[in-house]
Amino acid sequence: MRHASWSRRGFLFSTGAGLFVAGAASAPAGESIPVTAEYDIIVCGGGTSGIPAAVAAARQGARVAVIERYGFLGGNVAFSIMPCWHHLGDHHSGLLTQFAQQVEAFGVGPAPLKEGNHIEPEAVKILFLNMATDHRVQLYLHHFITGVVKEGNRITTVITESKSGRRAFGAKCFIDASGDGDLCCHAGAKFNLGVQGETQGMALRFRVGYVDFDKFADWAAGQPNDLSLGDMVKTVRQGGGKSWGKAFYFGSRLDRRYDQVRSQYPDLPSNTYFNCSSIRPNELSINTTRVYKLDGTNADDLTKAEIVMRKQAWAVWRFLKENVPGFGASVITETAIQAGVRESRTIVGDSTLTVDDGARNREFEDSVQTCRVTFDSHDQQHYETGGNKGLVDVPFGVLLPQGLDGVLTAGRCTSCDHLMNSTFRRMENSFQSGEVAGTAAALAVKKGLAPRHLPVAELQAQLRRNGFKTCQKDRQKQKRT
Repeated sequence: MRHASWSRRGFLFSTGAGLFVAGAASAPAGESIPVTAEYDIIVCGGGTSGIPAAVAAARQGARVAVIERYGFLGGNVAFSIMPCWHHLGDHHSGLLTQFAQQVEAFGVGPAPLKEGNHIEPEAVKILFLNMATDHRVQLYLHHFITGVVKEGNRITTVITESKSGRRAFGAKCFIDASGDGDLCCHAGAKFNLGVQGETQGMALRFRVGYVDFDKFADWAAGQPNDLSLGDMVKTVRQGGGKSWGKAFYFGSRLDRRYDQVRSQYPDLPSNTYFNCSSIRPNELSINTTRVYKLDGTNADDLTKAEIVMRKQAWAVWRFLKENVPGFGASVITETAIQAGVRESRTIVGDSTLTVDDGARNREFEDSVQTCRVTFDSHDQQHYETGGNKGLVDVPFGVLLPQGLDGVLTAGRCTSCDHLMNSTFRRMENSFQSGEVAGTAAALAVKKGLAPRHLPVAELQAQLRRNGFKTCQKDRQKQKRT
């Protein structure tokens, strides 16, 4: 049995620039761990980008495992009960198209390609599980990534902690789909952490059931325009929120009302909106809680976020119940199991996708996917939304961590600048980056190459054979035909 010797990593960081470099700390004296299993490809993270990566690699014939911290798959979609898949209806291809069709066939919650761009998070959990097991992906749930072993610049082994103790897993290639870039960080990758270490605000979604939408709409119809509730009223009048298959979304603001009653409800959030989706009858999935200036890679900061936002969620519900018609008989039916982290580490890649690239809808010869340019940057002082709502090409180099071999990134930790990350992190973009990373990893393993030495033209050709749109030109061809 092969054994792995490893060391933990400490962190050194510069002040001001926001660029962090993992540096070696004093290590345990030559600890040796037996390697539990070895695979062609190991995906770290079983979320929105991780499962597409695993499935894409497995269907190319690779032996694949997924290491996941929770006892379920789905990542942010599942643990933060996030139902909105923005622009899914007009920005999908490949595995994402197939997944959306599976959701519709499954028949639980909205039909995302037909209306609403919404998916029931509970459906994601079981469908992701089915996708993984159908493709014989080995799952290691309840495992935390705690270290790596490298040979030169190549990662050879990942170290985990679980109720089964410390374990080591080897692979020819790894994909970091952890969201926070945990694998690459342990391997010593360079990364950025927001702007000068300050990241986008966190949120904690919650669901409120037993809402009387008719009463709510009657109240909303008489409110000032600055609450932005008008579209919601029209949708509810047409049946939205009252039956299955009538999903809808409205973005609005109640924080001005919060300010008027803050003495009665001191835990109400501030500097936030009141955005809601309805995907179940007489229920709202609410996004309004907020904390700023906390680091999603710091356990103490995450603890603070949980304490503050759980109190906020209950304060919002009490405010609604006691002040807004339609909520008198309502209850909180679910709160997310963890604070939702919008931004943490973005691993510095061979290329970086920038806000200027997005603004110019740039095209790249080595593009491997497209990204919708719709910014959603939850910064405390300046909440940036909009963008040109067009597309930008994504060069292969953004998935290749600078200075590391044998690993690709997928999802939120991929190499983007601060504002571009606020659009790339959205589910439809993250999902498609997973398919790219998994396909690239499988091709690289077949050829015995490090991923960065894989000819991009071969990767693009394989993706296209799988029905995937690798660039804006691919999508333009689709429209013409």
